Amino acid sequence: MAQVTVYYQHREGGTELVNHEEALYFHRDACEVIDHYPWVEEQALFEELGEGGGFFFLLGDIDSQYATFQLLLIEKDGGVLYLDIVLKPGFLGIFGRKSVSVDYDFVSIADAKHHIKAFFEDSIESLYVKHKK
Repeated sequence: MAQVTVYYQHREGGTELVNHEEALYFHRDACEVIDHYPWVEEQALFEELGEGGGFFFLLGDIDSQYATFQLLLIEKDGGVLYLDIVLKPGFLGIFGRKSVSVDYDFVSIADAKHHIKAFFEDSIESLYVKHKK
């Protein structure tokens, strides 16, 4: 069973974003984190302050082989979703690098949860093969 780490930010009674980190082992845990996020409050503060929180899901080791989903709040029911997969970092991060990035543009929260489910079902290698063009 793979561990997925989620990093996210939201405000807790003030205007400063507070960082959070959790280790997740099941897709339902990721859904719970997303469901308990204060979407309405954060959206209002995003419009007022011009900065908002979001989620960063990490599968693997950021210093070697990994996959990440970044979900950025745009409105109450959705945001933009980005997927980055690094199968091989390469020499100096350039030469021999095997990576792929996918920009899903705007997605609903339900769609984001569906995409994130792959982190709990697939390996980094299979995600790379699936998304490589």
